[in-house]
Amino acid sequence: MQLKNILIVYTKPRNTTEKLTLNLVQKILKKYKINYKNVIREKLSKKLVQNKELVIAVGGDGTFLMASHFIFNKMLMLGVNSDPKCKEGFFMATNKNDFERKLKRILKGDYEIKKLHRLEAFVGDKKISELALNEFYVASAKAYHTARYGFTIKGKRERQKSSGVLVSTAAGSYAWIKSAGGKTLPLYSDKFEYLIREPYCGRTAAKCSLVNGILGKNEEVLIEFEVGKGVIIADSTGKENRFDSEQKVTVKLSKKPLNVISFSKK
Repeated sequence: MQLKNILIVYTKPRNTTEKLTLNLVQKILKKYKINYKNVIREKLSKKLVQNKELVIAVGGDGTFLMASHFIFNKMLMLGVNSDPKCKEGFFMATNKNDFERKLKRILKGDYEIKKLHRLEAFVGDKKISELALNEFYVASAKAYHTARYGFTIKGKRERQKSSGVLVSTAAGSYAWIKSAGGKTLPLYSDKFEYLIREPYCGRTAAKCSLVNGILGKNEEVLIEFEVGKGVIIADSTGKENRFDSEQKVTVKLSKKPLNVISFSKK
């Protein structure tokens, strides 16, 4: 594979290891005469991503997730864990110890492209700008307020009170929703999952039957707040999109998966 135009998206280094990793990635790209640009993740924009062949996220999963929000085509992504001792690095295929070896494999075409499915969401008819690689979280605009809403799955509607709703991709099923009690899915599955966080059942609220479930690629989640303002956010890193009661929020599988570079073991 020829690489002529790369964008490095990085987290501001917080320690010596992270700084060494970023410097190493830059040094190795120069060694192989590959043009690149750097951008700290807080200043990333659609314009900077345009016409790039590859986006390299240097940092942790948060950096990878933020970078993914700017990719809507077949552009490739590669994650470099800047500090494996401190960062989980679920999406990171390499680190400073093997980056050069894996870069050479990319240049030789010795890699795989894996598709990670993402979610899209709408408030009314307006599409939210980010696609979620992990999950969308829908809750009261004030986190300490109980959300009261109608929840519809497969034509079945249920009135609920809870701390919010998680709607997760297969990749995201290993993250927040797993910690909240959800189920894990095969990483590259086109199924997705919903989970109600801390459903409230009392005198005025019946026990919820729609609490956690797996949905197919053509299904969707519909949420309509009865009172108060709500918020929906992608991957806990995107923009907070606020909405009013009676506005319908829809979440479903996107037809634009993220293309990530993967390596078979050698």
